[in-house]
Amino acid sequence: MSGGVMSSEAAPPRSAQYDIAIDWTFPLNPKTTFYLGAKPLELGHIAVTDNVTYIGSSLSKVVAIHNQKATKIWETALGAPVTAGPVVTSSGVYVALGDGAILKLDVSNGAIVWRYDTLVPIENSIAVQDGVVACVNGNNRLVVLNEKDGTVKWRRERPRSNEFTMYGQSSPLIQDDVLYAGFSDGNLTAFALENGTVIWTRDLAPDARFKDLDVQPVIMDNTLYVANSSGGIYALSVSDGHTLWQRDIHGASSIVPHQDSLYLTSQDGVFRIDRMSGNTIWQNEIRRDALISPMQLGRNYIYASVQRFGLVLIDRATGETAHIIDMGTDFTSAPVLTNGILTALSNRSTVYRLFVQDYPL
Repeated sequence: MSGGVMSSEAAPPRSAQYDIAIDWTFPLNPKTTFYLGAKPLELGHIAVTDNVTYIGSSLSKVVAIHNQKATKIWETALGAPVTAGPVVTSSGVYVALGDGAILKLDVSNGAIVWRYDTLVPIENSIAVQDGVVACVNGNNRLVVLNEKDGTVKWRRERPRSNEFTMYGQSSPLIQDDVLYAGFSDGNLTAFALENGTVIWTRDLAPDARFKDLDVQPVIMDNTLYVANSSGGIYALSVSDGHTLWQRDIHGASSIVPHQDSLYLTSQDGVFRIDRMSGNTIWQNEIRRDALISPMQLGRNYIYASVQRFGLVLIDRATGETAHIIDMGTDFTSAPVLTNGILTALSNRSTVYRLFVQDYPL
């Protein structure tokens, strides 16, 4: 079931020397034999455990696939496209849908354990940690549910932005009994996880054209890193939210800290910047203004999907585009790197499991 992967014409010369083999492919809709092109976009995510790959699809279902046998373990139809998740824990599989529903599925058979309806689309936003499930929906409503039974723990709401906003909402970040949530009006707030009390709040880039915060914040060494669509990247103090530094990097889709560096995917390209100062170490534009997925950081490469381009591997040390994997289809969903394996979901709704020469950090 393995074979070589053809490089695109735009790939650098070294691409031909990079040996990638296909472990298996799995079409989520085997009846479709024609190419769907860029639509419908696959906006759900991939979750990979030791034995199972879980896929949330725009085909309105979640599918669990056996990693070694490449066979379907279970499939659950949900009635609306999966637009956030799956997030997999020992107790369940959690997804959010384009119709505003949040669901917990049984990890062994996909049965629906509970469902909570926010009634407004949830795109790109779901966090499961410390006994809660949290998300922000398209009406700027933050909902925090009890993970066990789906009952409401607390809710908060911001005014919906009157400005045009980019795709999706920011997934909340939960750390040290604090929940950090970003909203489409540019507001970032730190809430007490237990009861929703506001600890501090910031209005980031009030004069920015696109105010929304669409990327999950990250924390490292008491510094909170967050992105505003057109206001840039901010390093904030965890204690009170004051700005330590800011960079004009627009349309960020992911932020990953590692050691002294901060790695970013954005409409301006892929960046490695100094985490303490915000200064650029390297920048790779790839295709300017292209839709770049959230990244996966490996020991050797950065992995991301670039719409109308393919799966891209960037040398983590130098920032050079090392390889472009052209499968003859668009990719929008973020790939997932596990030990020597890259799993990707194409806009043809086909899952690819590829052998790569890399491991996650």
